[in-house]
Amino acid sequence: MELPTDWILDGLPVGVWVGAVPDGRLAYRNRRFAEILGMDAVSESRIGDVPATYRVFDRAGHVYPVERLPFSQVLATGQPVVVDDMVIERPDGTRTDLRASGTPVRNPAGEITHIIVAFVDISREARAEHERETIEARLRFAVDHAPIVIWAIDTDGVVTLSEGAGLAALGVRSGELVGQSLFELYKDHPEIPGYIRRGLAGEALVYTVQVGDAFYDTWLTPLREASGVMTGVLGLSNDVSEVRRLQAKVVQDDRVHAMGTLAASVAHEINNPLTYVLGGLSGLERGLQRLRELPGADDLVRAAALRLVEELAPVRRGVERIATVTRDLKTFSRPDDTRLEPVDLRGVVEAALKLARKEIEARARLHLALDDVPPVRGNEARLVQVVVNLVMNAAQSLKGDPTRDEVFLTTRREADVVFLEVADSGAGVAPTDRERIFEPFVTTKPIGEGTGLGLFVCRNVVRGLGGDVTVHDRPGGGALFRVTLPAATDASPETGAAVVSRVSTGRVIVVDDDPLVCATLVGQLEEGGFHTRGITDPRAAVAALLAGEPFDIAYCDLMMEGVTGMDIAAELEARAPDRARRLVFMTGGAFVPRAAAFMTAHPGRCVEKPFDVVAETRRRL
Repeated sequence: MELPTDWILDGLPVGVWVGAVPDGRLAYRNRRFAEILGMDAVSESRIGDVPATYRVFDRAGHVYPVERLPFSQVLATGQPVVVDDMVIERPDGTRTDLRASGTPVRNPAGEITHIIVAFVDISREARAEHERETIEARLRFAVDHAPIVIWAIDTDGVVTLSEGAGLAALGVRSGELVGQSLFELYKDHPEIPGYIRRGLAGEALVYTVQVGDAFYDTWLTPLREASGVMTGVLGLSNDVSEVRRLQAKVVQDDRVHAMGTLAASVAHEINNPLTYVLGGLSGLERGLQRLRELPGADDLVRAAALRLVEELAPVRRGVERIATVTRDLKTFSRPDDTRLEPVDLRGVVEAALKLARKEIEARARLHLALDDVPPVRGNEARLVQVVVNLVMNAAQSLKGDPTRDEVFLTTRREADVVFLEVADSGAGVAPTDRERIFEPFVTTKPIGEGTGLGLFVCRNVVRGLGGDVTVHDRPGGGALFRVTLPAATDASPETGAAVVSRVSTGRVIVVDDDPLVCATLVGQLEEGGFHTRGITDPRAAVAALLAGEPFDIAYCDLMMEGVTGMDIAAELEARAPDRARRLVFMTGGAFVPRAAAFMTAHPGRCVEKPFDVVAETRRRL
């Protein structure tokens, strides 16, 4: 039985539209046409009206060009065509993606009389393709921006895939390694070929490797065909260099913090005896001087006194050296404990050279190039310490031949940054050591000639001032240490708050639970002409300070057993604030957070042991 053509075409799951040549006048359409487009065919429409009549767009949302319609292309070429970028907007507002094919119909003479356009709904396929493209774009974005490398090799170790921003640390771009052998590329890193061979042997593994300055965490897995035959290895490498650097910094910071607590504690225990040792030395020196000047003293006595004074000189230098080391130790716990004010850097250099020039010029020729630079925000004494450390390091790194060895000291400015550079003509510093030398207790000097704190102290001091210290190669050979400091934005120095009333009676109370320290300070003050009372029991000190006994200054130890100087300050602030303002706090090292915070909050009311208590008192009265 012969089936009706219309019945067959209406049963197809494909929309069919037939247009007559040349203008596309409707010749036929099946039922599925209307179902897909959401409207029936418009018999009056011609091919030029189709985009508007049936609301045909491309996937970018533009009106579909008439010349790209299947009818138009078949008419122009005489060949069948397929397009799959058509979108129909239905009357109800929904959109349908179409794939349309155009086929010519010819008469016996071979002339095209009609064109059949068949189309199907590919909305689901289009959505899947769009999602795939979106995923690919996101993956490409991640690969191009995240610090990862996706790579693959064949069984010979030749790279077949090499993509990712993580390649930048190796100095290469995505795809650049394709075709190269990893065995050859990393022959100087035997651990890498070893891991690759394990992967090619069928093992999945995770490992970390360093290439140059970069660290990679790598996941590696074999690639196999469906039959199980090995075809290569796939790897995902994550550049964790920054993480490693942060971890190293955290470890270093933790180490320095722990050492800071220990160092401040040690400094505290040393500075208390240093106070009375230095005080005793000063007393001996004064006594010997009086003995030399005593009327009636014979030459033998004077000579003996002079000899004792000379023998005490190296003792004093040794004790003062200990005091210097303990001050350096304090930078572990309070590296930024400095009163900031505008400082003339040229003056700092001149002061440092007064201390170090003689030793420098005994070992090398000194070259100065000191440009005029603005004041820097800093602390003059600490900056002098930095410059002395750097120039002495430079001189001591040389062989000591002034005819050949040189030390260079320059200052310059760039924008709001001031540079101080100390260079030498020595062997320089190896790149691998340029951070290590700033670690505490690291020294290249012989045993007994250095504590390993000099550069650590320099960097801590300068960073506490908002700058930095770095080391570089000097053009022409040698090391160059560069100090950068922010220029001061104003020229008005910061001053500490007044801590005592400006009176001249000279009555002083000393509160310290170390009897020797207390007795030494009292003795020095009395010899200096002050009326002084010493108290070693902090609880008794609170009662005495509140009892109404007149005093101009009360020196109070910050860290005492039971009742601390901070506790005494709080008690006086609550009950006698006018007396609290006359307290000056002594410390041998604030090694607990509370004490460090207290000192930071009271910068003008703290002194560090050992100190010249007479000179300090005269300065404050």
